[in-house]
Amino acid sequence: MKKVLMFIGGFVVFVIVLVIIIFSVISMTSSKLVCECEEGTNITIMYNDDTITGYTAKGVSYDLDGQKEYAESIGIDAYLDEFSNYYSSNTSGSCTREE
Repeated sequence: MKKVLMFIGGFVVFVIVLVIIIFSVISMTSSKLVCECEEGTNITIMYNDDTITGYTAKGVSYDLDGQKEYAESIGIDAYLDEFSNYYSSNTSGSCTREE
C-alpha cells in the first residue's frame, strides 16, 4: 500500500512540475501584451506571429479559446490593437507590447 501511495504522490508531483515547465517555456518564448490598471484588473496576453499562446489574469475573466479563434480570424496585430483599445476604454489602465 505504501508503494502505491508513493507512486501516486510521485506522479502528482511530476505532473505539477511538468505544467510549470510548459507554462514557463510558453511565457519565455512568447511576446506579451501587458495590460495594467489601478483597479487591479490586470491581464497579460502571450502571443506569437499567428495566434494567442496563453494568458495570465487578475480580477478579469478571459475566454482563451474564443479569443484565440477571433484573433486568428482577424489577425494577431489587429486583435492586439482592438484589445488594447477596449482595455483602455473600459479601465483606467493601458497596454504595452513586450517583444
